[in-house]
Amino acid sequence: MEDITGQRVHVSVHIEGTTNSSFLAELGNIYGVEHVLVYKLPQKRFVRLSDIPINPAQSLIKMGRELLLNTPFFNSSPQETGGEPWYKRKELPDDTAAVHGHFTPSLFKGVFENPFISIILMDPLERMISLFEEWTQTKGDVNWRFSIPYNKKINFKKFALQENFINFQSRCLGNRRLGDYDLVGVTECQAGFIAQLKNKDWTGYVNQKSSVIQLDKPKYKNLDITSGFLDHFQELNERDYAIYNQAKEYMGFC
Repeated sequence: MEDITGQRVHVSVHIEGTTNSSFLAELGNIYGVEHVLVYKLPQKRFVRLSDIPINPAQSLIKMGRELLLNTPFFNSSPQETGGEPWYKRKELPDDTAAVHGHFTPSLFKGVFENPFISIILMDPLERMISLFEEWTQTKGDVNWRFSIPYNKKINFKKFALQENFINFQSRCLGNRRLGDYDLVGVTECQAGFIAQLKNKDWTGYVNQKSSVIQLDKPKYKNLDITSGFLDHFQELNERDYAIYNQAKEYMGFC
């Protein structure tokens, strides 16, 4: 069965903290790892997924620095690897089936004709918790479009209210509305998103559980997330909550 893109190049917009390497592995399964290109933000270059060692247990954020610094592939010069390992934006190989990474669709203006563009969103608070955990575990050593210097005195509340984090997912849409994307998903239903890409029946993957946050759970209490803070956070990130709820509707959530 042909995938849903209909042979169009799949531009997979990745927002920090929304998916892990299992999603990238699925793209490799669909298109072939040699035909998926991953955008490496620090170099502003692309590399084939087949040249990246993937551990499904790792998140893309966690493995970012390791891939860039600790593997022979990325430490080697072009002569040592038998050729230039990186691809520039306008020099992507003709056999490219999908590109994935931290970019907005405008990056590919004039590169691909009529690309298939997708994006996955996440509950803004849950996404911020995920980013905070990565930031603290790596002591700020992350490869995000925006990050802050590590300081153990910065608690979750201060971290989450950084100006550049406010409505970040909305800004990742670029100059498009959510409805302009060919496929939209949410993290909680990643399996359904993948099923749609494969052009398979995905309705059985829909998760219609209540999204009400229970602040008495240790997960939130340990971060001192109170109802007052949550109200303030939701007010500041109004646009992100709006597009996230819109994405849930696309996926069939209640």
